[in-house]
This record gives sequence, C-alpha cells and structure tokens, in this order.
Amino acid sequence: MLMRRRYTQDQSYDLYVLHRDVGLAAQQGVSSPEDLVRIASVILDGLGCATADEAWNRLCADFRAGARGTPSSGRQAAIILKMMHYLGFAGRLSDEDARIELCEEVLRHGQPEWQADAVLFSASRGMHLGMGNPAALQTELDIVERARGTASGDTPELDLVRAFLRLHLGLFGGEDDFDAAIEELNALRGTRAARAETDHLLDAVIAFLRMQQASRREDEGALGARMVELDTALDASPLNGPVRLRMESWRELAWETLQGLRAARGEGRDTEGERCLRSADSVRDQARALPAYVRLSVLCETGVARLLRAVATDDPAGAREALSLLGEGIELLEPDDWRWTPYVYQLGWGHFWIAERDGLGEGHQPGWFDLGIDWLTRAVRASEQCEHPMWADMSFTLALALWARGEMFPRGPSGRADLDAARRTGMDAVTGAVRSVLLQSGTPHAAESARWVGQRALTVAGWCLGADAPTDAVRALEAGRGLTLHAATVWTSVPEMLDALGEQGQALAGEWRTAGDVLPGTPWSATLAAASAGPAGPAVPSSRLRRRALEALKVSPYWKRMLDVPTPDQIGSALRTMGRTALVYLLPKTEKHPGAALVITPDGGVRAVRLPVLDLAAPELVAYRRTGSPERDAESSVPPPYDPGALGRLCDWAGQAVIEPLLRALPGPQGQEPSLVLVPMAELGAVPWHAARLPGSGRYACQEANISYIPSARLLCEVAERPATGMRQALMVGDPERNLPHAGEEADAILEKFYPGGELLGPGAATPAAVQGWLGRQRGGMLHLACHGAVEEGGRYSSYLRLADERRLSAEALTEGSARYPGLELVVLAACRSNVSGHGWDEAYSMATAFLVAGARSVVGSLWPVPDDATSLLMYMTHHYLNQEGQTPGAALRSAQSWVLDPTPVLPPDMPDAMKGRVPQLRESGLVGWAGFTHLGW
Repeated sequence: MLMRRRYTQDQSYDLYVLHRDVGLAAQQGVSSPEDLVRIASVILDGLGCATADEAWNRLCADFRAGARGTPSSGRQAAIILKMMHYLGFAGRLSDEDARIELCEEVLRHGQPEWQADAVLFSASRGMHLGMGNPAALQTELDIVERARGTASGDTPELDLVRAFLRLHLGLFGGEDDFDAAIEELNALRGTRAARAETDHLLDAVIAFLRMQQASRREDEGALGARMVELDTALDASPLNGPVRLRMESWRELAWETLQGLRAARGEGRDTEGERCLRSADSVRDQARALPAYVRLSVLCETGVARLLRAVATDDPAGAREALSLLGEGIELLEPDDWRWTPYVYQLGWGHFWIAERDGLGEGHQPGWFDLGIDWLTRAVRASEQCEHPMWADMSFTLALALWARGEMFPRGPSGRADLDAARRTGMDAVTGAVRSVLLQSGTPHAAESARWVGQRALTVAGWCLGADAPTDAVRALEAGRGLTLHAATVWTSVPEMLDALGEQGQALAGEWRTAGDVLPGTPWSATLAAASAGPAGPAVPSSRLRRRALEALKVSPYWKRMLDVPTPDQIGSALRTMGRTALVYLLPKTEKHPGAALVITPDGGVRAVRLPVLDLAAPELVAYRRTGSPERDAESSVPPPYDPGALGRLCDWAGQAVIEPLLRALPGPQGQEPSLVLVPMAELGAVPWHAARLPGSGRYACQEANISYIPSARLLCEVAERPATGMRQALMVGDPERNLPHAGEEADAILEKFYPGGELLGPGAATPAAVQGWLGRQRGGMLHLACHGAVEEGGRYSSYLRLADERRLSAEALTEGSARYPGLELVVLAACRSNVSGHGWDEAYSMATAFLVAGARSVVGSLWPVPDDATSLLMYMTHHYLNQEGQTPGAALRSAQSWVLDPTPVLPPDMPDAMKGRVPQLRESGLVGWAGFTHLGW
C-alpha cells in the first residue's frame, strides 16, 4: 500500500521525496484518465493544496525563489514538468509562462537523460493548449527541436510529439506541415513510441488523418481506401471507452464526406458500407463516465458526424438530435478552448439548415434562423480574433444564412438589412480567402485552399447584380479568380518588401532567399522530389516562414496591395494601354440569378449584359465536356476519342447564347472591330468563345472581333505594364521525344523562314534545364514549343510539357521559384491542353498562365488535344502574320485561324512544299484543327 505524505501549505516539502511518491503511484498503473487524476492527488496531498492550480503555482513560485543555472535547478525543473503533466488532468493550470521557463532551465542546465522526458511532458500540454494559436505551437516546436538536437541516440517519443505539433500547425493553415506530419507519423510505426501507445491507436490516427487529406483533395478513391484502414483498426482493436468512441465518430464523419463526394458526381448514397451506429443515448451513456475534456470531444465529434448524415439524408429529426449532442459538448468547453469556434460554427450551420429546409411551412417563425445566425456570428467573431483558417468558410456560411433570412422574411425586423449584411459578409469571405492561399507552400496546397472561392465569388456577384451594384460584383469576381497565380506573383516580391521593413524584415528576407525544400529532411521532401520524372521543383519557403512574413507585412504599406483587387478605373487604364474595347466576365446562370456578361470599359465604366441561357447545365456544354482528352496526336487529324460533332454543337450554342448578344451590346470603336478580353467563370473556361458560330451568318466570332483571354484583371493590369521588347532572340523546341514528325517539321520551317538567327533544340537537347537556361539569358525573346503537353488533375505537377529524355517542364517550375523572365515577348505553346488548368477553371492555372506569371507579354496555348499535322500549319501561319505582316501575337493567331476558314486560302510563297501539300487536309480537321488555340496577354 502506498503511504501518502500529507502536508499543509505552510509546511515545507521535499521535492525529491514528492517525486519518489509520484513514481510509486505511477507504478500502480497509468492506463486511464482515472489513474492520472489519482497520481495528481498524490501531488496535491504532498503539497497540502486543494486544487491543481494551487499546487502548480506553489511549485513554480518555489522554483523561482531558488537558485538557477545549476545542474540541480535543471533537475528540479524536469521534476516539476513531470508533475505538471499529472496536475493538468486534475484541473486548469494558470501560469503557462512558468512552463516555458522550466523548459529553458532543463535545456540549458539539465542532464541529457532528463531533457527529453521533461520536454515531452511540457510539449504534450503545450500542444493541447496552443492548438488555437500558431505562434504558441511554433514555440513548442522550437523547444522540441532543441531537445532533439541535444539528445543522444534516437528520440522516437519526441519525434512523435514533433509530428503532432506540425500536424496542429497544419490545421491552422499550413497544409505542408499537415502532410509532412502524416509521413512522419507513418515512419514512427513500429518504434517504441508507437508501441507505448495502446495497440492500433497510431494506425487509426494515421488512417483518420489520411482521410482528412483525401477529403481536402476530394480524392474519393483515397478516402475509401483510408476508411478500410480505419475499419481494420477498429475491428482488430481491443480499445474501448473514449478512444473507441472517438474512432467511431471519425469513421462516421469520413463516411458522410465520402457520400458528399458521390453526390457531387451525381451518384446516390451508398448503403452497403454503412455501419450500424450507436444511438445518441448510447453515446451519451458511454461518455458520461469520462472526464469532461474527453466527454466533450466524443459528444461534439459524434454530433458533427450525425449532423452531416442528417443533412445528406434530409432528416430534420436526426439533425435536431445531432445538435443536442453538439450543444451538450459545447457546454463543457472552456471559453478559451480552441475547439469552441469550429464546434459553435457547426451548431450555427445546423440551425441554419433546419431553418432553410423548413421554409415558410405552417407556423414557421424565424427563430431557427435567429439561433443559427447568432451562433454563426459568434463563431466568425471568435475566428477572426485568432485568424482561424476556417474564418472565410464560416463567414460565407453566415452570409448565406443572412441572405436566406432576408429573402424569406423581407418584412421582418431585419428585412433589407439582412441582404445588405449578406453582401458585405460574403464579400469579406471571398476577399479574405486570399490570406489562406498566400500561406500555402506549393501550388497544390494553394489550389486546395482556393478550391471553393470561385464558386462563392459567383454567388456574391449574383447578389450584387441583383442589388444593381455591378462594381461590387466585379470586386467579388476578381477576388475569387486565379488566387494561386496571384500568390505566385506576390511571393516573388516578398524579399524586397521585407527588406524595406528594417532590420527584422531583412532577417526574414534572408531566410526567405535561402529557404530550402518545403520541409528539409522530411519524408515529404522526398515525396515531392519523386513526383517528377525530372529534377525536383524549385525550393519554396514553408508555410511557417510564410506565416511569419505575412505577420511582418501586415503592418506595412504592402499589405493592402497584396490583398486588394484592381478597381474598374485601374482595369480601364490597362484596357486603354492595350487598345482593348472591354474586359468581359462571363457569369453562368445560377438557381436564383440569370447568366450575364459583366463588362468593364476603358473609361472604367461597369455594366451587365443579361445572357439568360448562359447555363453550365446546357446540354451542348455537358455533352462536350464528356469527350476524351488524349495528347497531341501524330497519327490522325482528329484524335479518336474526341467528338467533333459535340464541339460543333457547343460552338453553335456559344454563338447564340453569348457572343451574338455580346457583340450587339459592345460595338467596336468607329470603323473598327471590337477587341474583347474574356474572363470565363467556372466551367465556361472550357469553351472556345472565339470559335462561337454566330446564328444566321454562320461566321465565327474570331471573324467579327479580336478575342483574347486572361485569368484575372489582376494579371491583366500587371501584363499591361510590361514594355514591348521585340523578338530579338528566338528558341524553337521541336519534337523532343521523336514521336511528332510534323512538330519537328514545324520547328525547322519556322526557324528557317522567320528566325534565322535563333536556336533549335530537338531530341536529346530540349531539356527543361536548357529551356530555362535560355529563358534566363534572353532579353526580347520568342519561345516556341512544339511537343506533347499534359494536365494531371490536382497533381503535384498539374500541367507540364514533355521534353527530351522524358523530362518535364512544369507550370510549377515557372511560378513557385523566384526566377522570372523579363523581356519575354512571346511564348507559343503548340502542345495539347496547354491552356487548361489542373486545379479547377477558376484557378486558371495552366502552362499558358504560368508563362504569363513568369514574365511573358503574350502567350498562345490550347484548350484540347490538338492534331499534329493541323497544328503545324496553323503555327506556321501564325508566325507568318506575326513577322511578314507585323501583326501582334493575338492578331496573328486570329489571322491564321481566319486563313484556315478561307475556302480558297492563299499559300505564302515561302511555305515549305511538304506543308503546302497538307493544306487540303487542314480543312478536313474542322474546328478541332484550329479552334483550340487561344491568345492571352498583349
């Protein structure tokens, strides 16, 4: 039987004797929360204290009063940190500064064998307390790193804590840390740290984290596979109590996420893999015996999962039951607990869903709306104070709730004020999302953060147009467009912005310039490097360094410039500089708003042109998007999986639905054709609007107007400032893989006829390094790449050109590093899908737009797989008009496309005979052969 020593607070105590008593108590078992509380009571009795906080304060005060800077003080600090671990389970501990002081003492003066355990105890607590504070988590991580650096031998326990710290940093915006932490946890399987955990727990945690990863990427296959792993852990695990309850709630949450992805693809709910669930009362009964901090997690996590299920199955009774579980859990939360914000948000969203579902049924009152909006408002305010990464999501949900209440109760006490507040809140949500994108390290993470912003921007723009506020609609649309491209542009100039802030900023700028891979020395770095067949991509600063840079720049004059969108006046100025008639956003129809063209003119004017049938559900667009997407094809003028009939019907629809009414509303300057720059929103980016066939005449849009494209007005304004350099240097890349014979012929002919002093890179020589080396040397360059192009949806390298020796030049290689190419006059991407985004249409992140970000003044790229023979002729004629007739790149491409459409085209006398012989075949290729190429920029 353990004999406890009981003291009163006015009696002295022997810290080492108390430490021995705690050790004896721990020998009786440390396998449950009850055991931890029992051990804490030994400390309370030994110190004569009634509460854990009193005991902690006494230990810390006595330590501060004693001698410091000796091996003895280092050992005392280690003992107190161990006691802190147990006291934390018995109540709140108020003096967190003391914990950091104790860690410093251990690291500076403690014996190495004590340091790891002491830091482990401290970091475990610090991680829990700092989950809502990235700066606090970073402090804990720094301490752990120092302890790892001084330890002798392996430190799997510290490695485990380190991985979880990085994981929680990832939850607050740094997805690189989140992904790296999963790899580190996986590497710890089988170590003594993993074995120290209860059987199968680490496997279950990793499966759950990978489910979150798959959900973020909307990877249905990976999510299903990870669920199987969690099911295996659940089936094989002897775990009971809080661990099993939480694992069951994770499983429910993942299942509902999977059903949501199925629904997005138009599939029904899968019932085969659904498991029997505990009833809400059973969850309550099981959780009742748990300590409050564990019970609230079980109740809230289960409540969130059940709420998702109820919404997906249209079950209002189930939603109310889920909300009751959530509410009971939230009541147990301390006000400063980081979990309060996301759980309160779910509570508000659930009330909003029930209110909107019930509508104006018999006896319905706005009470559920009021409750939902109240909870959502509280969550948004709390998240804004701690810069929570979910702030934009929460704000947009609040905007939806305000708009719904305003529409449903227009004569209510809030009435019009709700609609006005919805527009303001929605605008804040869209514009605020840029911070989360700027925080991300690497294009895939940035694109994942921006995934829903474009759709939200469309919703807010519709609200603004409904309120006759077109200027606000422009702001909303622009804030949601091309954020990954914007982030790449911003980060290029960050070192210079930091340098201007003085000594502290210059130190950060130095770190930035010397930043290595995303996470040096981690499995994730190797994963990134292995993702490319060629060299690893450019080094990019981690999200932690980005967070520090953003904090420094927030109080600088640069902050507004980083977040703001251009005004209509600034857009108009860019249009005047470039000689364009208008910038036109194409907005598809929504449930409540008709389709529209939002037009900005050179004088800064903004107006809307109604396009009632501009609908993403149009049969012509749906049928077209079902067609295949092979690469540049060497065998046939029409790649087999492609359906030219679907393309023709799409072009007829585009002319009738959009281009004909748009040209009627936007005549060109007197005696001139209109020159339009299009920004098609959402899946409208897949349409070749320049090839729209006008009703009646049968002529194509490019025969009536100059039509170019741009990802965003931000990029338009930047490109408009680039001075013309001419094409003093030229590089041709032709058939680098020896499987596109006409591409090789194309490169040879264009070089010989138009750029005799230029360079040619063919098989063996056309490597990414060679191309980028030339880009770095040129000052007034024209780059033409005739090769294979590919797009991998959501991949690490989402868009790339295949060059010599199976090496790839990726869009990420052009945008993620600091290299930019001033003076690059023109890039012609004579490759498949070189103007198609692998990260969603509104992100518009493609090879073509990457070259714009990298410094090109004009870019030509394609929307689909292009035939080798037809492409070679179209490209030759583009360079003919560019050089022989002095046309701009956009006009030259248009002239070449018009030449194809001419029933009796005039053959240039300098065209090679082999090409002349293939001109009749060009007409046989139809739209597929010429309409896929687009122009961006000047």
